[in-house]
Amino acid sequence: MMGTKMKRDNKNSTSIHRPWQRGLLASAVLAASVSVPQIASAEEDWLTKDWEVSGYIRQYLSWNLENPTLIGPDGEQRDDYRYDLSMARTVGKLDLYRDFGNWRTKITGRISRESPTDYGKDLQDVMDEWAATGGAAGSSVNLRDDVYDDEELREFWVQGDLTDSTNIKVGRQQVVWGETDFFQLLDVVHGYDFRWRSFLEPENEELRKPLNMVNLTQQFYDLDGSLQVLYIPGKLNDGEDRGNSYDVEGGRWANNPNKGITFASAPFGANVKYNYDHPDADMDDDSFGLRWSGLAGDWGYSVGWFRGPNPNPVVNPNPATNPGQPQLQTGPYEGVYEGGATEAGEFIYPFIDVFGVTANNYFAGPDLVFSTELAYIPNAPYNVGIESIAEGPGCGFFPGFCGIEEKKLFRSMFRIDKQLDLQDVLGTSRPSFFTVQLFNNWITDYEKEEQLVNLAGFGGETEEFSSIITAVLATNYANDQINPSLAIGSDLTYGGGFVIPAVELAYGDHIRVRLEADIFFHEKDQERPLQGFNDTNLFGYFSGNDQLLARLTYQF
Repeated sequence: MMGTKMKRDNKNSTSIHRPWQRGLLASAVLAASVSVPQIASAEEDWLTKDWEVSGYIRQYLSWNLENPTLIGPDGEQRDDYRYDLSMARTVGKLDLYRDFGNWRTKITGRISRESPTDYGKDLQDVMDEWAATGGAAGSSVNLRDDVYDDEELREFWVQGDLTDSTNIKVGRQQVVWGETDFFQLLDVVHGYDFRWRSFLEPENEELRKPLNMVNLTQQFYDLDGSLQVLYIPGKLNDGEDRGNSYDVEGGRWANNPNKGITFASAPFGANVKYNYDHPDADMDDDSFGLRWSGLAGDWGYSVGWFRGPNPNPVVNPNPATNPGQPQLQTGPYEGVYEGGATEAGEFIYPFIDVFGVTANNYFAGPDLVFSTELAYIPNAPYNVGIESIAEGPGCGFFPGFCGIEEKKLFRSMFRIDKQLDLQDVLGTSRPSFFTVQLFNNWITDYEKEEQLVNLAGFGGETEEFSSIITAVLATNYANDQINPSLAIGSDLTYGGGFVIPAVELAYGDHIRVRLEADIFFHEKDQERPLQGFNDTNLFGYFSGNDQLLARLTYQF
């Protein structure tokens, strides 16, 4: 769930909010896309000489393959949106890179703009209706202006060699840890923005939130390893740039059935807002990371530790708006509520410690690569309470609003990558890539009576052990001009899964077309907003979100 973008001027922010800055970045992206040859040939221009210029112009279009739940305050479903256009998004990205020898620098800017669709207009209209029934004053959201349209400085760093064995990289950047591309185990340095595309974008760097940081790497050649040290100053990064952002604004990727309802302006005093200054979740606090990477025989491995915000926000409920019901568990945050007096609670990102190990190796006999990722979190926050006041002996407006418990969580991932010779079977032009990944969660101090929930606002109870398996097959035809793929996943504990068939078409050096269908399966879902809570879990949140996507990219 969770995530909001607060557009504000901040002297420490690297997002571009002022009108002249937006215009400058837009002009730069446009100029680069139409006049790269002129820039490259301007040898007499000292400012542009020797800069490497690249980027893309990209158009997204998506259509609903089923009818999303969109219910207004009158309790009626608004129209049938099956096959309606759900997204028309245009993105421009510009990369400037220059190598000065021992020092290098890179600047990346990205602009995103959405065109109105009939479905999007109805989402906005229903949201305005819900806010008018009793939502908090001043908390309404304009989906296009506040969520989807964006201009951002994605990278702005300088990197260089302090010594023959010491490298430093300072500025706005992305750091990728771990061995997996799907779910976050050790890749917790950054949050992700899942509001406009959920987890489906194939390039993680498009969803990952960059941060201003100091990134130091010390090589130890005699030990076949290196030590990476990260320092992320909290006050030099905006609060909304930390942790994962989910669609709680009621947009097209809001968890079913909450489309058209923003948590910040939910009616009847049930609204929930973000608090980036909570004493145990203060985004002004600094974050730190250490990671040793090395070789042990044929094995590549890493050992790491990171302290920073929990990737997913949890709800810190307001005791004043939960009268007359005994709280099941209040946890370590009892009495530390910082939000407004009339709100049901606040979204916070408690700081956690993540300890992890990764390993990988190639085995010549079966001709495959095995990799694993193990993470231990001694203070993982969970919301508690599987029932709401309206549904039973609950203690809050929604499931999970009984408080927060910190649990000892062990997470693991095991992966096999293999090249499959399917040329005689499928007629591919070269061997195909196949990968399968198994993800596991184990709460080592699990107690069923605590009633942990997987997501606040939904009644799905967390199990002591849970697993998800995913697999991807990527094939190639016509000398890599036609590249079909199939991704599947299954929730082995809570039920449901996904199937994503896709094809990527390459035309020369510049044009790429991706066609993709996103199809979800679930065992249970919630049919009515703000009522009828049941044990809905991960893939039930995506009910009604089956879609077809077309993505056209011109890269330069």
